[in-house]
Amino acid sequence: MIVNHNGLTSTGPSSDTLWLRQGFVGVEHQDYGRFTVGKQWGVSYDIGGVTDWFEVFGAEASGTYNFGTDGGFSGTGRAEQALQYKLNYQQFSFGVQYLASDENLHMVGEGVKDLSAVLNFENSYGFSVIYQAPFELGLGLAYNVAKVSLAANGLKTEAVDDELISAHLTYRPYGSLGLHVALVVTEMKNHDINDLGQVMAKSSGIELFSAYRFENDISLIIGYNSLKDNSSFSSAHPDLGADGSYHKEYFILSAKYHWDEDFYLYIESKRDRSKLAAQTQSLAENATGIGMMFTF
Repeated sequence: MIVNHNGLTSTGPSSDTLWLRQGFVGVEHQDYGRFTVGKQWGVSYDIGGVTDWFEVFGAEASGTYNFGTDGGFSGTGRAEQALQYKLNYQQFSFGVQYLASDENLHMVGEGVKDLSAVLNFENSYGFSVIYQAPFELGLGLAYNVAKVSLAANGLKTEAVDDELISAHLTYRPYGSLGLHVALVVTEMKNHDINDLGQVMAKSSGIELFSAYRFENDISLIIGYNSLKDNSSFSSAHPDLGADGSYHKEYFILSAKYHWDEDFYLYIESKRDRSKLAAQTQSLAENATGIGMMFTF
């Protein structure tokens, strides 16, 4: 598979007309929980997915869709070949996951310096826990780790941990009349790349989704995405590692008209203040999208 940094495609062959977004089988019991096998949302998406409700932009700072893919190899997005067990107990929800893989991911940088790199992913595991607190508050925590090694321009790194730690805070369920707020905060190691295709040894993310739905079926939405490279420059492997200068940051303003619960019209605008690792270019691109959505 060839990934052009920001192409959020499934981890299947890019030449295929169709590919599998999700497909899994399992068993479920009211008291003993659910066990599933196949391609499915990773348990960390139970935490990071609470802000993944924008129509055009967003979902770039939670670590869900890392390395420009659907997060299938690392297990944080639509996890490939994943074994999962989930259990609800009183106000708590628990999830554990094991992902069996040995896959290579080919990347191409988009900046002033081209980089052709190959990432190798090995088995990963993760867990999540969510607590439905009083006053319609939700608290969640997730951890996911995989082994990755990188080869590029004749250099190869030793296998290191691709780590994601994420936490969320929510107020009221998504789609509620009145106010709904969801906040996700992440800390990552070797989990994503900058605009040059260089792996960020350390990075942090913030995602905010806040909406107010009026009784006339109009929703106003304000959001924020920030993915900050916190790496220290490595002179030993300058082509492989990021130097800490990259910062993807933008605000989102959106409005929806809910024709009914399954169909709505929307307009969504992004106001960008991002900073490229390639200092000669500006990443900031303001944009607006208009469309309609039917869910089933």
